Amino acid sequence: MSTLSATQRASLDAIADVLIPAALGMPCFTGAGDVAAMVDHVMALRPELTEGLKQALDRVGEGEDAAAAAERLNQEDPGGLATIGLVASSAYYMMPEVRRIMGYRGQEQRPATAEEENDWMRDDLLQPVIDRGPIYRDTDGV
Repeated sequence: MSTLSATQRASLDAIADVLIPAALGMPCFTGAGDVAAMVDHVMALRPELTEGLKQALDRVGEGEDAAAAAERLNQEDPGGLATIGLVASSAYYMMPEVRRIMGYRGQEQRPATAEEENDWMRDDLLQPVIDRGPIYRDTDGV
C-alpha cells in the first residue's frame, strides 16, 4: 500500500518527469515501468524521507505546471525538491528497464584476479601507515 495519496503521487510523477526527462535512449521517469511500486519500495527502504516528501508534494498545486512547480520549489523549498529528486532518482535507477538499458546487472561477486590480488603492495601504498606505527587510545582506564 502506498504512503502517498493519489494527488501526491500525480505531483511526484509530473515533477519527476521534469527532473528525469526522456533523453539519449533513456525513458522519462514515468516511462520507465511501474514507478509507483518502485517509489513505494524506496519509501520502505528510506522511511525517514516520507514526511519531507509528502510536505514538498503538498506544496504543489493541483494542476500546476510541473516545470513551474519544480522551479518554485527550488526557490522556496530546495530541501523539498531535493527529497523529491532523491526519491525519484532512486526509484528510477532501480527500475529493471533502466538497469537493462544501462547494462547494469546488479552487484556481482568478482574475485580478484592474480594481477589484482596484491594491489595494496604496489607503489608502497601502505608504507606510510606501516612507518607511522600503531595509533590508538587505551580505553581500559576510561
